[in-house]
Amino acid sequence: MAYNSLPQPPPAPPPPVSGTNYSAEHGCFEGPEKLLEIWFSPSPSFSRFNGPGVDSLSTSLTNSDSEEMSDESSPATPNESQINLSLGYSQDLRTVDRSLWDSMLATVKCTVLSIVSNAHVDAYLLRNHVADTQNLLFQFSSESSMFVFPHKIVLKTCGTTTLLKAVPYILEIAKTRCGYESVYRLFYSRKSFMFPEKQLGPHRSWEEEVSYLDNHFDNGASYVIGNTNAEEWYLYLTSPDMSHHQNNHVENLTDMKQLMKETEGLSWMSDSVDQFTPWSSKDKTSAMVPHRQQHHNSGGLYSVASSIHGYRTHDETIEILMTNLDMKAMAAFYQRGDEPSGLVGGKRIDVETGLDQLYPEANVDSYMFEPCGYSCNGLSEDGYYTIHCAPEEQCSYASFETTIPVKPVETPGKHGHGREEAIRKLIRQVIDIFQPGSFTVTYFASHRDVDQQVDNISKLVRTVDQFGGYRRKDKILHEFEGYDLIFGHFTRL
Repeated sequence: MAYNSLPQPPPAPPPPVSGTNYSAEHGCFEGPEKLLEIWFSPSPSFSRFNGPGVDSLSTSLTNSDSEEMSDESSPATPNESQINLSLGYSQDLRTVDRSLWDSMLATVKCTVLSIVSNAHVDAYLLRNHVADTQNLLFQFSSESSMFVFPHKIVLKTCGTTTLLKAVPYILEIAKTRCGYESVYRLFYSRKSFMFPEKQLGPHRSWEEEVSYLDNHFDNGASYVIGNTNAEEWYLYLTSPDMSHHQNNHVENLTDMKQLMKETEGLSWMSDSVDQFTPWSSKDKTSAMVPHRQQHHNSGGLYSVASSIHGYRTHDETIEILMTNLDMKAMAAFYQRGDEPSGLVGGKRIDVETGLDQLYPEANVDSYMFEPCGYSCNGLSEDGYYTIHCAPEEQCSYASFETTIPVKPVETPGKHGHGREEAIRKLIRQVIDIFQPGSFTVTYFASHRDVDQQVDNISKLVRTVDQFGGYRRKDKILHEFEGYDLIFGHFTRL
Protein backbone atom coordinates (compact mmCIF):
# COMPACT_ATOMS: atom_id res chain seq x y z
CA MET A 1 0.00 0.00 0.00
CA ALA A 2 1.51 3.33 -1.05
CA TYR A 3 0.84 6.73 0.44
CA ASN A 4 -1.20 7.78 -2.55
CA SER A 5 -3.66 4.98 -1.76
CA LEU A 6 -4.31 6.42 1.70
CA PRO A 7 -6.86 9.16 2.42
CA GLN A 8 -5.36 12.62 2.24
CA PRO A 9 -4.76 14.09 5.71
CA PRO A 10 -6.74 17.24 6.49
CA PRO A 11 -4.88 20.56 6.56
CA ALA A 12 -4.00 21.89 9.97
CA PRO A 13 -5.99 24.92 11.17
CA PRO A 14 -4.49 28.39 11.58
CA PRO A 15 -2.55 29.16 14.77
CA PRO A 16 -4.77 29.79 17.81
CA VAL A 17 -5.59 33.26 19.02
CA SER A 18 -3.77 34.03 22.26
CA GLY A 19 -5.76 32.74 25.19
CA THR A 20 -7.95 30.40 23.14
CA ASN A 21 -8.62 27.25 25.11
CA TYR A 22 -11.26 24.68 24.43
CA SER A 23 -11.83 23.76 28.05
CA ALA A 24 -12.06 27.33 29.28
CA GLU A 25 -14.44 28.45 26.56
CA HIS A 26 -16.83 25.53 26.72
CA GLY A 27 -16.68 24.56 30.37
CA CYS A 28 -15.53 21.00 29.74
CA PHE A 29 -12.57 19.21 28.27
CA GLU A 30 -11.98 15.53 27.57
CA GLY A 31 -8.90 14.85 29.66
CA PRO A 32 -8.56 11.04 29.51
CA GLU A 33 -6.11 10.17 26.76
CA LYS A 34 -5.99 7.58 24.05
CA LEU A 35 -2.67 5.73 24.18
CA LEU A 36 -1.21 3.95 21.14
CA GLU A 37 2.08 2.07 21.12
CA ILE A 38 3.37 0.28 18.02
CA TRP A 39 6.49 -1.89 18.08
CA PHE A 40 8.01 -2.82 14.73
CA SER A 41 10.75 -4.90 16.32
CA PRO A 42 11.48 -6.38 19.75
CA SER A 43 14.60 -4.21 19.97
CA PRO A 44 16.52 -1.70 17.83
CA SER A 45 19.14 -4.32 16.97
CA PHE A 46 16.68 -6.22 14.78
CA SER A 47 16.83 -3.38 12.26
CA ARG A 48 20.20 -4.47 10.87
CA PHE A 49 19.50 -3.83 7.26
CA ASN A 50 19.40 -0.91 4.90
CA GLY A 51 15.80 -0.16 4.14
CA PRO A 52 14.60 1.29 0.86
CA GLY A 53 15.94 4.70 0.01
CA VAL A 54 13.88 7.76 0.58
CA ASP A 55 13.53 8.10 -3.18
CA SER A 56 11.22 5.09 -3.17
CA LEU A 57 8.80 6.88 -0.90
CA SER A 58 5.50 7.81 -2.44
CA THR A 59 4.89 11.46 -1.68
CA SER A 60 1.18 12.05 -1.30
CA LEU A 61 1.67 12.95 2.35
CA THR A 62 4.76 15.04 1.75
CA ASN A 63 2.95 17.10 -0.87
CA SER A 64 1.17 18.86 1.97
CA ASP A 65 2.50 22.27 2.91
CA SER A 66 4.84 21.68 5.83
CA GLU A 67 4.10 25.14 7.23
CA GLU A 68 0.43 24.27 7.43
CA MET A 69 1.15 20.97 9.12
CA SER A 70 3.47 22.36 11.79
CA ASP A 71 3.03 24.71 14.69
CA GLU A 72 4.15 28.23 13.92
CA SER A 73 7.20 27.82 16.13
CA SER A 74 8.46 25.03 13.83
CA PRO A 75 10.51 23.03 16.34
CA ALA A 76 13.56 21.63 14.64
CA THR A 77 13.78 18.01 13.66
CA PRO A 78 16.19 16.20 16.00
CA ASN A 79 19.74 16.69 14.78
CA GLU A 80 21.23 13.62 13.13
CA SER A 81 24.12 13.82 15.57
CA GLN A 82 21.63 13.10 18.36
CA ILE A 83 20.42 9.93 16.64
CA ASN A 84 22.33 6.75 17.26
CA LEU A 85 23.08 5.34 13.81
CA SER A 86 25.71 2.93 15.07
CA LEU A 87 23.43 -0.08 15.29
CA GLY A 88 24.33 -1.33 11.83
CA TYR A 89 21.41 0.10 9.87
CA SER A 90 20.92 3.39 8.09
CA GLN A 91 17.20 4.03 8.53
CA ASP A 92 14.83 3.70 11.45
CA LEU A 93 11.84 5.59 12.83
CA ARG A 94 14.08 8.32 14.25
CA THR A 95 15.41 9.13 10.78
CA VAL A 96 11.93 9.69 9.30
CA ASP A 97 11.52 13.18 7.81
CA ARG A 98 9.73 15.65 10.04
CA SER A 99 7.28 16.46 7.25
CA LEU A 100 6.00 12.87 7.33
CA TRP A 101 5.36 12.98 11.06
CA ASP A 102 3.61 16.35 10.64
CA SER A 103 1.32 14.90 8.01
CA MET A 104 0.58 11.84 10.11
CA LEU A 105 -0.19 14.05 13.11
CA ALA A 106 -2.59 16.11 11.01
CA THR A 107 -4.80 13.01 10.69
CA VAL A 108 -4.85 12.82 14.49
CA LYS A 109 -5.64 16.57 14.71
CA CYS A 110 -2.35 17.51 16.37
CA THR A 111 0.62 19.76 15.64
CA VAL A 112 4.09 19.86 17.19
CA LEU A 113 4.87 22.40 19.93
CA SER A 114 8.41 21.40 20.87
CA ILE A 115 10.88 18.52 20.77
CA VAL A 116 13.56 17.21 23.11
CA SER A 117 15.90 14.36 22.22
CA ASN A 118 18.71 12.23 23.53
CA ALA A 119 20.72 9.34 22.08
CA HIS A 120 17.77 6.96 22.37
CA VAL A 121 14.44 8.71 21.78
CA ASP A 122 12.76 11.88 20.48
CA ALA A 123 9.96 13.35 22.63
CA TYR A 124 7.35 15.61 21.02
CA LEU A 125 4.95 17.87 22.91
CA LEU A 126 1.79 18.25 20.84
CA ARG A 127 -1.09 20.72 20.56
CA ASN A 128 -4.51 19.32 19.70
CA HIS A 129 -7.05 21.02 17.47
CA VAL A 130 -10.69 20.19 16.91
CA ALA A 131 -13.37 21.77 14.76
CA ASP A 132 -16.59 23.18 16.15
CA THR A 133 -18.90 22.21 13.30
CA GLN A 134 -21.77 24.28 14.68
CA ASN A 135 -19.89 27.56 15.02
CA LEU A 136 -17.43 26.81 12.17
CA LEU A 137 -14.54 27.71 14.46
CA PHE A 138 -11.37 25.85 15.31
CA GLN A 139 -10.88 25.25 19.01
CA PHE A 140 -7.56 24.35 20.57
CA SER A 141 -6.63 22.22 23.51
CA SER A 142 -3.48 20.62 24.76
CA GLU A 143 -1.98 17.72 26.68
CA SER A 144 -0.66 15.28 24.07
CA SER A 145 2.72 13.66 23.44
CA MET A 146 4.63 11.47 20.99
CA PHE A 147 7.79 9.42 21.57
CA VAL A 148 9.79 8.04 18.65
CA PHE A 149 12.34 5.28 19.19
CA PRO A 150 14.30 3.52 16.43
CA HIS A 151 11.91 0.55 16.55
CA LYS A 152 8.67 1.79 18.11
CA ILE A 153 6.41 4.82 18.40
CA VAL A 154 4.19 5.95 21.29
CA LEU A 155 1.33 8.44 20.83
CA LYS A 156 -0.81 9.75 23.68
CA THR A 157 -3.54 12.24 22.80
CA CYS A 158 -6.51 13.70 24.66
CA GLY A 159 -9.65 15.60 23.73
CA THR A 160 -11.47 14.58 20.55
CA THR A 161 -8.34 13.63 18.65
CA THR A 162 -8.72 10.79 16.15
CA LEU A 163 -5.67 8.81 17.21
CA LEU A 164 -6.45 5.50 15.53
CA LYS A 165 -6.65 7.17 12.12
CA ALA A 166 -2.87 7.48 12.35
CA VAL A 167 -2.39 3.69 12.27
CA PRO A 168 -2.35 3.18 8.46
CA TYR A 169 -0.04 6.18 8.00
CA ILE A 170 2.38 4.96 10.66
CA LEU A 171 2.44 1.47 9.14
CA GLU A 172 3.13 2.85 5.68
CA ILE A 173 5.83 5.23 6.89
CA ALA A 174 7.53 2.40 8.77
CA LYS A 175 7.37 0.07 5.79
CA THR A 176 8.36 2.45 3.02
CA ARG A 177 10.79 4.67 4.88
CA CYS A 178 12.36 2.16 7.28
CA GLY A 179 11.77 -1.24 5.71
CA TYR A 180 9.59 -2.60 8.52
CA GLU A 181 7.36 -5.15 6.79
CA SER A 182 5.18 -6.00 9.77
CA VAL A 183 4.21 -4.96 13.29
CA TYR A 184 5.79 -6.89 16.15
CA ARG A 185 3.23 -5.78 18.75
CA LEU A 186 0.58 -3.10 19.10
CA PHE A 187 -1.10 -1.75 22.24
CA TYR A 188 -4.02 0.63 22.48
CA SER A 189 -5.59 1.65 25.78
CA ARG A 190 -7.71 4.35 27.38
CA LYS A 191 -9.84 5.15 30.39
CA SER A 192 -13.59 5.73 30.08
CA PHE A 193 -14.28 9.06 28.40
CA MET A 194 -15.92 11.83 30.41
CA PHE A 195 -17.89 13.02 27.38
CA PRO A 196 -18.13 10.05 24.99
CA GLU A 197 -20.83 11.74 22.93
CA LYS A 198 -18.29 14.36 21.79
CA GLN A 199 -15.86 11.84 20.31
CA LEU A 200 -15.37 11.46 16.57
CA GLY A 201 -15.08 8.23 14.60
CA PRO A 202 -13.54 5.75 15.10
CA HIS A 203 -13.67 6.66 18.82
CA ARG A 204 -17.41 6.92 19.38
CA SER A 205 -17.46 3.61 21.24
CA TRP A 206 -15.09 0.87 22.32
CA GLU A 207 -16.74 -1.50 19.87
CA GLU A 208 -16.01 0.91 17.02
CA GLU A 209 -12.37 1.23 18.08
CA VAL A 210 -11.94 -2.55 18.27
CA SER A 211 -13.55 -3.00 14.87
CA TYR A 212 -11.21 -0.40 13.37
CA LEU A 213 -8.14 -2.14 14.78
CA ASP A 214 -9.39 -5.58 13.77
CA ASN A 215 -9.56 -4.32 10.19
CA HIS A 216 -5.79 -3.75 10.34
CA PHE A 217 -4.68 -6.67 12.52
CA ASP A 218 -5.78 -10.30 12.61
CA ASN A 219 -4.03 -11.19 15.89
CA GLY A 220 -5.62 -8.68 18.27
CA ALA A 221 -7.63 -9.13 21.45
CA SER A 222 -9.67 -6.61 23.44
CA TYR A 223 -10.36 -6.27 27.16
CA VAL A 224 -12.46 -4.16 29.51
CA ILE A 225 -11.15 -3.91 33.08
CA GLY A 226 -12.86 -2.35 36.09
CA ASN A 227 -16.16 -2.46 37.94
CA THR A 228 -18.13 0.59 36.90
CA ASN A 229 -18.82 2.40 33.66
CA ALA A 230 -17.18 5.52 35.04
CA GLU A 231 -13.90 3.79 35.90
CA GLU A 232 -13.54 1.14 33.21
CA TRP A 233 -10.20 0.83 31.47
CA TYR A 234 -9.97 -0.51 27.92
CA LEU A 235 -7.13 -2.42 26.31
CA TYR A 236 -6.44 -3.80 22.84
CA LEU A 237 -3.22 -5.65 22.10
CA THR A 238 -1.83 -7.94 19.45
CA SER A 239 0.15 -11.10 20.05
CA PRO A 240 3.86 -11.08 19.07
CA ASP A 241 4.49 -11.46 15.34
CA MET A 242 8.04 -12.71 14.83
CA SER A 243 7.59 -14.35 11.44
CA HIS A 244 9.17 -11.57 9.41
CA HIS A 245 11.98 -10.90 11.87
CA GLN A 246 12.89 -14.57 12.21
CA ASN A 247 12.80 -15.29 8.49
CA ASN A 248 14.73 -12.25 7.35
CA HIS A 249 17.03 -11.16 10.15
CA VAL A 250 18.36 -14.37 11.72
CA GLU A 251 20.80 -15.77 9.21
CA ASN A 252 22.74 -18.28 11.30
CA LEU A 253 23.11 -19.79 14.75
CA THR A 254 25.59 -17.13 15.83
CA ASP A 255 23.07 -14.42 15.03
CA MET A 256 20.39 -16.29 16.95
CA LYS A 257 22.54 -16.59 20.06
CA GLN A 258 23.35 -12.89 19.89
CA LEU A 259 19.70 -11.96 19.43
CA MET A 260 18.70 -14.13 22.38
CA LYS A 261 21.20 -12.26 24.51
CA GLU A 262 20.05 -8.88 23.24
CA THR A 263 16.34 -9.58 23.71
CA GLU A 264 16.43 -11.12 27.15
CA GLY A 265 13.06 -10.54 28.77
CA LEU A 266 10.98 -10.73 25.60
CA SER A 267 8.44 -13.53 25.62
CA TRP A 268 9.04 -14.92 22.12
CA MET A 269 12.51 -16.09 23.18
CA SER A 270 11.14 -18.14 26.07
CA ASP A 271 11.89 -21.86 26.20
CA SER A 272 8.22 -22.57 26.72
CA VAL A 273 5.32 -21.31 24.65
CA ASP A 274 2.97 -19.17 26.69
CA GLN A 275 -0.65 -19.87 25.96
CA PHE A 276 -2.79 -16.81 25.62
CA THR A 277 -5.79 -16.80 27.92
CA PRO A 278 -8.63 -14.66 26.58
CA TRP A 279 -10.72 -12.80 29.09
CA SER A 280 -14.32 -13.85 28.67
CA SER A 281 -15.69 -12.05 31.70
CA LYS A 282 -14.58 -9.29 34.02
CA ASP A 283 -13.32 -10.16 37.50
CA LYS A 284 -15.51 -8.17 39.85
CA THR A 285 -13.66 -9.20 43.01
CA SER A 286 -10.37 -8.17 44.50
CA ALA A 287 -9.02 -11.71 44.18
CA MET A 288 -5.93 -12.22 42.09
CA VAL A 289 -6.65 -14.23 38.97
CA PRO A 290 -3.61 -14.56 36.67
CA HIS A 291 -4.05 -13.78 32.99
CA ARG A 292 -1.33 -12.27 30.80
CA GLN A 293 -0.33 -8.91 29.23
CA GLN A 294 2.26 -6.43 27.86
CA HIS A 295 3.23 -2.79 27.88
CA HIS A 296 4.74 0.00 30.02
CA ASN A 297 7.61 0.56 32.42
CA SER A 298 7.55 1.55 36.07
CA GLY A 299 8.52 5.03 37.07
CA GLY A 300 9.62 3.82 40.45
CA LEU A 301 11.37 0.67 39.44
CA TYR A 302 14.97 -0.40 39.43
CA SER A 303 15.67 -2.47 36.33
CA VAL A 304 18.25 -5.24 36.55
CA ALA A 305 17.55 -6.58 33.08
CA SER A 306 20.18 -6.57 30.38
CA SER A 307 20.39 -3.87 27.73
CA ILE A 308 21.53 -3.60 24.13
CA HIS A 309 23.04 -0.38 22.83
CA GLY A 310 21.67 1.35 25.92
CA TYR A 311 18.09 0.07 25.45
CA ARG A 312 16.68 -2.03 28.29
CA THR A 313 15.17 -5.32 27.17
CA HIS A 314 12.86 -5.73 30.16
CA ASP A 315 9.72 -3.71 29.44
CA GLU A 316 7.77 -2.06 32.25
CA THR A 317 5.41 0.90 32.43
CA ILE A 318 3.37 2.48 35.17
CA GLU A 319 0.46 4.83 34.51
CA ILE A 320 -1.58 6.86 37.01
CA LEU A 321 -4.92 8.30 35.83
CA MET A 322 -6.43 10.88 38.20
CA THR A 323 -9.83 12.62 38.35
CA ASN A 324 -11.62 15.09 40.67
CA LEU A 325 -8.41 16.95 41.44
CA ASP A 326 -8.13 19.26 44.45
CA MET A 327 -8.78 22.83 43.31
CA LYS A 328 -6.25 24.37 45.69
CA ALA A 329 -3.59 22.12 44.21
CA MET A 330 -4.80 23.02 40.72
CA ALA A 331 -4.24 26.75 41.23
CA ALA A 332 -0.61 26.25 40.23
CA PHE A 333 -1.67 25.07 36.77
CA TYR A 334 -3.33 28.38 35.81
CA GLN A 335 -1.59 31.25 34.06
CA ARG A 336 -0.94 34.21 36.36
CA GLY A 337 -1.46 37.73 35.06
CA ASP A 338 0.87 38.43 32.17
CA GLU A 339 3.02 35.39 32.93
CA PRO A 340 4.40 33.89 29.71
CA SER A 341 2.81 30.61 28.74
CA GLY A 342 4.80 27.86 27.07
CA LEU A 343 8.15 26.74 28.46
CA VAL A 344 8.50 29.63 30.94
CA GLY A 345 5.18 28.91 32.60
CA GLY A 346 5.86 25.19 32.47
CA LYS A 347 9.10 25.61 34.40
CA ARG A 348 7.32 27.65 37.08
CA ILE A 349 4.75 24.87 37.52
CA ASP A 350 7.50 22.25 37.81
CA VAL A 351 9.23 24.09 40.65
CA GLU A 352 6.11 25.25 42.49
CA THR A 353 4.40 21.85 42.54
CA GLY A 354 7.42 19.63 43.09
CA LEU A 355 7.09 17.90 39.73
CA ASP A 356 10.75 18.72 39.14
CA GLN A 357 11.63 16.39 42.03
CA LEU A 358 10.15 13.28 40.43
CA TYR A 359 13.20 12.83 38.18
CA PRO A 360 15.68 15.62 39.00
CA GLU A 361 18.24 14.38 36.46
CA ALA A 362 15.83 14.04 33.52
CA ASN A 363 15.86 16.22 30.42
CA VAL A 364 12.47 17.91 30.82
CA ASP A 365 10.24 19.77 28.35
CA SER A 366 7.36 21.42 30.25
CA TYR A 367 4.63 23.62 28.76
CA MET A 368 1.87 25.73 30.32
CA PHE A 369 -1.14 26.56 28.17
CA GLU A 370 -3.37 29.66 28.15
CA PRO A 371 -5.23 30.24 30.37
CA CYS A 372 -4.60 26.89 32.07
CA GLY A 373 -3.36 23.36 31.47
CA TYR A 374 0.01 21.67 31.47
CA SER A 375 2.01 19.06 29.56
CA CYS A 376 5.45 17.67 30.20
CA ASN A 377 7.81 15.15 28.59
CA GLY A 378 10.94 13.97 30.36
CA LEU A 379 13.79 11.75 29.13
CA SER A 380 16.35 9.71 31.01
CA GLU A 381 18.47 7.40 28.85
CA ASP A 382 15.99 5.14 27.01
CA GLY A 383 13.16 5.86 29.45
CA TYR A 384 10.55 8.61 29.35
CA TYR A 385 7.84 10.08 31.50
CA THR A 386 4.93 12.27 30.49
CA ILE A 387 2.42 14.29 32.51
CA HIS A 388 -0.79 15.94 31.27
CA CYS A 389 -3.11 18.07 33.40
CA ALA A 390 -6.48 19.72 32.68
CA PRO A 391 -7.24 21.59 35.95
CA GLU A 392 -10.79 22.89 35.34
CA GLU A 393 -13.03 22.03 38.29
CA GLN A 394 -15.92 20.58 36.30
CA CYS A 395 -13.70 18.13 34.41
CA SER A 396 -10.36 18.03 36.20
CA TYR A 397 -8.00 15.29 35.10
CA ALA A 398 -4.30 14.49 35.21
CA SER A 399 -2.20 11.58 34.03
CA PHE A 400 1.31 10.39 34.73
CA GLU A 401 3.10 7.71 32.72
CA THR A 402 6.68 6.54 33.05
CA THR A 403 9.16 3.96 31.81
CA ILE A 404 12.11 5.33 33.80
CA PRO A 405 13.48 2.95 36.45
CA VAL A 406 14.62 4.16 39.85
CA LYS A 407 16.74 2.49 42.47
CA PRO A 408 15.05 0.44 45.19
CA VAL A 409 14.24 2.05 48.49
CA GLU A 410 16.58 0.83 51.22
CA THR A 411 14.72 0.51 54.52
CA PRO A 412 16.63 -0.59 57.65
CA GLY A 413 15.35 -3.94 58.88
CA LYS A 414 13.41 -4.63 55.67
CA HIS A 415 14.78 -6.69 52.83
CA GLY A 416 13.55 -7.93 49.47
CA HIS A 417 10.85 -5.38 48.65
CA GLY A 418 12.87 -2.28 47.80
CA ARG A 419 11.61 -2.13 44.23
CA GLU A 420 7.98 -2.18 45.28
CA GLU A 421 8.63 0.50 47.87
CA ALA A 422 10.29 2.68 45.22
CA ILE A 423 7.23 2.39 42.99
CA ARG A 424 4.85 3.12 45.84
CA LYS A 425 6.93 6.14 46.83
CA LEU A 426 6.68 7.46 43.28
CA ILE A 427 2.91 6.94 43.18
CA ARG A 428 2.61 8.72 46.52
CA GLN A 429 4.64 11.68 45.21
CA VAL A 430 2.36 12.01 42.21
CA ILE A 431 -0.96 11.77 44.04
CA ASP A 432 0.26 14.18 46.72
CA ILE A 433 0.89 16.77 43.98
CA PHE A 434 -2.46 16.41 42.21
CA GLN A 435 -4.55 15.26 45.22
CA PRO A 436 -7.16 13.36 43.17
CA GLY A 437 -10.55 12.35 44.45
CA SER A 438 -9.98 9.04 42.68
CA PHE A 439 -7.15 7.48 40.73
CA THR A 440 -6.32 4.36 38.76
CA VAL A 441 -2.93 2.67 38.55
CA THR A 442 -1.97 0.32 35.72
CA TYR A 443 1.40 -1.37 35.83
CA PHE A 444 2.78 -3.63 33.09
CA ALA A 445 5.88 -5.81 33.36
CA SER A 446 7.23 -8.24 30.79
CA HIS A 447 8.35 -11.74 31.70
CA ARG A 448 10.47 -14.26 29.81
CA ASP A 449 9.87 -17.35 31.96
CA VAL A 450 7.90 -18.67 34.92
CA ASP A 451 10.45 -17.54 37.50
CA GLN A 452 10.37 -13.96 36.25
CA GLN A 453 6.59 -14.05 36.12
CA VAL A 454 6.38 -15.16 39.76
CA ASP A 455 8.67 -12.27 40.66
CA ASN A 456 6.50 -9.91 38.58
CA ILE A 457 3.27 -10.98 40.27
CA SER A 458 4.71 -10.53 43.76
CA LYS A 459 5.96 -7.08 42.81
CA LEU A 460 2.76 -6.01 41.06
CA VAL A 461 0.46 -7.07 43.89
CA ARG A 462 2.45 -5.09 46.48
CA THR A 463 2.59 -2.05 44.22
CA VAL A 464 -1.16 -1.40 44.44
CA ASP A 465 -1.47 -2.02 48.16
CA GLN A 466 -3.29 0.51 50.32
CA PHE A 467 -2.44 4.23 50.14
CA GLY A 468 -3.15 6.42 53.16
CA GLY A 469 -6.22 8.61 52.73
CA TYR A 470 -7.69 6.37 50.00
CA ARG A 471 -9.81 3.25 49.84
CA ARG A 472 -8.89 0.64 47.27
CA LYS A 473 -11.97 -0.42 45.31
CA ASP A 474 -10.32 -2.71 42.76
CA LYS A 475 -7.18 -4.81 42.62
CA ILE A 476 -7.14 -6.99 39.52
CA LEU A 477 -4.24 -8.99 38.13
CA HIS A 478 -4.12 -10.10 34.51
CA GLU A 479 -1.73 -12.32 32.63
CA PHE A 480 -1.16 -11.80 28.92
CA GLU A 481 1.22 -13.24 26.40
CA GLY A 482 4.64 -12.30 27.75
CA TYR A 483 3.36 -9.65 30.18
CA ASP A 484 1.63 -9.22 33.50
CA LEU A 485 -0.69 -6.35 34.46
CA ILE A 486 -1.98 -5.08 37.78
CA PHE A 487 -4.95 -2.70 37.81
CA GLY A 488 -5.84 -0.80 40.96
CA HIS A 489 -8.53 1.81 41.53
CA PHE A 490 -8.69 4.07 44.60
CA THR A 491 -11.11 6.69 45.95
CA ARG A 492 -10.53 9.33 48.61
CA LEU A 493 -11.85 8.52 52.09
